[in-house]
Amino acid sequence: MKTNIICTIAISILFLGCADTKQKLGYESENGNEVDVYVGNVESTEIIRKWFDSYNARDLETVSSIEHDDVVLYAPNGMIIKGSDQHTELAKEFLSAFPNAKWEVLWSISSDIAFNSKPSENWVTTCVTVTYGEGEEATRLQRIIDANIVDGKIKTVYGYERSVSDEEADQQKVDG
Repeated sequence: MKTNIICTIAISILFLGCADTKQKLGYESENGNEVDVYVGNVESTEIIRKWFDSYNARDLETVSSIEHDDVVLYAPNGMIIKGSDQHTELAKEFLSAFPNAKWEVLWSISSDIAFNSKPSENWVTTCVTVTYGEGEEATRLQRIIDANIVDGKIKTVYGYERSVSDEEADQQKVDG
């Protein structure tokens, strides 16, 4: 009897240990069909944090080292930036024009997309507040950045943005 109980417990532990532990987060459309999106590796969010921290430190060498050489960035204004070298040159121009630019990460989420027609992909979706300029020319934006992480580096980025009103910025300071 004791042996049966031990065998039953051992089999139960083995069975439960092999169970799929992925937590479904939602879905995405792949050619008109829904595919599952799961909670991804949280370590991928650290890649994005390091990317923005490096921008804030004006360390474009580290920014570049976090990207694949052939990274493609789709900017909110429709610009397509191809390659880490082009991205670095544009970043230098931007930081030269706006030396007080700052990126503040508000939140970041990692997800894995279980495609049917290609291997699963890890994407990190991050919200950042971007501020640059001074006085009447100051700009405050919130951007949503979707970044495909491949082998620990950024491969593709889609950026979306909205303006933050003065009223909203003031309220955030009060709530802050």
